[in-house]
Amino acid sequence: MEIDGPVKVSKIAEMQSIEITYLEQLFRKLRIAGLIDSTRGRNGGYFFAKDPTKISVKDIMIAVEEDLDATSCSGASDCSDGKKCRTHTLWASLNTVVVNYLEKITLDTLVESHDDHYINVVNLR
Repeated sequence: MEIDGPVKVSKIAEMQSIEITYLEQLFRKLRIAGLIDSTRGRNGGYFFAKDPTKISVKDIMIAVEEDLDATSCSGASDCSDGKKCRTHTLWASLNTVVVNYLEKITLDTLVESHDDHYINVVNLR
């Protein structure tokens, strides 16, 4: 993954067809999480604060406050009338699998596999 200096948010918004105001909100969260940084000025823009091989999809999702929990009780086991529901263990186990999977996919892996139809799960183990 090669990057030639800071990239302007307007250019990213244009290239990805994303509203610039929405992208700025996401970038603010990513900057607070320490995943990206920015520089001002004529040649300013955003750049990675960490090596992209060290940034996982899980890190990004947590930074932008995406919920990774499939349980309705947020893992507290009080799904139904203060007790664990019948499917709690199923959803809690699924959470573990999903979080572990997203932790293994780095930003670099995601970018390098953009032409693939899927990311090879076997290679992530």
